[in-house]
Amino acid sequence: MKNLNLFRTIIVIGVFGLISVLSTYQARADIGLGIFAGLATPNSEINNIYNSDKLTDGANANNLVRDAAKSGFDIGIKLRLPISNSLLFNAGISWNSFPKTNILIKSPTNNSSLATLVTTQNIIPISAGINFYPLTRSLGIYATGELTYNIMNSTVEVTAGNYSNLDTKPTYNRTGIGLGAGIDLDLFLTLINVEAKYNFANVIGKVDNEKAKNYLTLNVAIYFGGKQEKK
Repeated sequence: MKNLNLFRTIIVIGVFGLISVLSTYQARADIGLGIFAGLATPNSEINNIYNSDKLTDGANANNLVRDAAKSGFDIGIKLRLPISNSLLFNAGISWNSFPKTNILIKSPTNNSSLATLVTTQNIIPISAGINFYPLTRSLGIYATGELTYNIMNSTVEVTAGNYSNLDTKPTYNRTGIGLGAGIDLDLFLTLINVEAKYNFANVIGKVDNEKAKNYLTLNVAIYFGGKQEKK
């Protein structure tokens, strides 16, 4: 519950931050603010919360057996600022949450289960990037690239067995990138956007033996302002 409140606080701060930027440049009608939501589909390493297939307990290095990670949701806000007929700057913050999965802690000697963990993963990317429009019209197809600073947080609960000295809130930060494509539909007063993006969450800052944590997002957004001019 505390984590949920933290994420909500971050989103609220982000909203007011973007609104503050908009009010500073209120004379510019081309600056836009959008809200988006959609699906987040992870790779198999998203719920590798300890970045290892082993968990040390004293002299023993116990095995970790993870369930497959499950698809979750992505929700956030984004600021848009056209800088030319074909380029648009964007910056935003979002919350990606992935459902509960089980992790079994097993003995390395006889493969017996020592404990069962239930974990939930959350990734909060703070992003800045560029959209490139080969054709700038009411219906605008674009490619996008972003640099992201990712706050990666998990919660862990022991639901069976007993295991001491366990980090129940592993949290770390990584720098990543996002690459994708989207389409804008101009509805005059608003702009509807659909975007698919593949996110590489931990390109920079990985610890030893940490594997790539990637996920695909598919979002629908509504923007007020920030429209490209028609050619």
